Amino acid sequence: MRLFKTFVLAGQILLLLGSGGSQYHNDSNFIRKIVLPDVKTFSYLLQNLDSNEMQKELRESHYDMYILEPCVTEKGNEAFPIRSLIEEIRNYNRTTYYKEPIILAYVDIGQAENWRWYWQNRWEPGHPEWIVTVDPDDWEGCYPVAYWYPEWEDIVIYGAYGMSHLEAILQNNFDGIYLDWVEAFSDEDVIEKAEEDGIGNTATAMFDFIEKIRRYAHTESPHANTNFLVVAQNASDLYGEDPDRYENLIDAISVEAIWYDGTGGFDDWDDPSGYNIPTNSIYPGWTEEVLEDLNAIKGRTPIFCVEYAQDLDGKWLATEVYSQLAPKHGFTAYCTRRSLSGLSSTPFPPFYLEEKPGRGGKKAVIRR
Repeated sequence: MRLFKTFVLAGQILLLLGSGGSQYHNDSNFIRKIVLPDVKTFSYLLQNLDSNEMQKELRESHYDMYILEPCVTEKGNEAFPIRSLIEEIRNYNRTTYYKEPIILAYVDIGQAENWRWYWQNRWEPGHPEWIVTVDPDDWEGCYPVAYWYPEWEDIVIYGAYGMSHLEAILQNNFDGIYLDWVEAFSDEDVIEKAEEDGIGNTATAMFDFIEKIRRYAHTESPHANTNFLVVAQNASDLYGEDPDRYENLIDAISVEAIWYDGTGGFDDWDDPSGYNIPTNSIYPGWTEEVLEDLNAIKGRTPIFCVEYAQDLDGKWLATEVYSQLAPKHGFTAYCTRRSLSGLSSTPFPPFYLEEKPGRGGKKAVIRR
């Protein structure tokens, strides 16, 4: 009897494998949930999501982590079907690669942007008073803010003008938030405004702000998610202001352009000025300064880097990042172009080109 049962079980397994194994692997017990320390590949896309071609490419991609513009917070684009796009990305990864990727929503928490739902026509630096100045790097339509003001907290967290950044991304089933412009705490104009307002320490105020974001997402929202992730972009020097608090509030850091940046191409994927320019030639000493900051963070939280580097025009700078620079420091890298309007394939990240499971237990090389 035992031998008979063994043969029956073996036959059932072979039957499942012969059908591609989908019944076996679609069982939630066999879908691998990606966690931040396990991310080997990720992508970063802020523009062109409203393109059908771009959405199709996303639906057929298999990164471990995605950083996406949520779109629904853009003025006039509130009906964008971001939730269904997220679910389609997840379903493809579940059924084809048997994994559940991390999908993060990009939010600029330190700047107001004049294309978002909340922006009013007459707003400018000083009106309202929490809009401090124009972007120091001349990013059009971006305005550093006094992020400790309740009005800005309402826009980001609790709700203003019919929406909040955080509630929108919770409702649309993102796994977490990707915080841009955390470096507002060190901006000279923002510091001057803080002094005028009697704010004692801008780093402490930033930690307080992030703590409110995290608490609302985990417990206070009607759509609360206790596993909601908080990932900071740049501002590597914030860690040294309060390491314990940083580790308690921020799940990972991602840093742009440690080694390679662009001076143009912000809206044009094909513009060669949008990649392969050594960052130190634009901001002398930047690479060394950031690496020193990150050295203190190593081993305490995952570190990602976005490099504006490509294997083009006889230069193999993305390959250099993937094979040498990032691994040497223990960083997980993604190489792309300044416009962030496409999924870079020059080249794909190395682990992205692994073979995928095929029918009958065999392996099939993925389409490049």
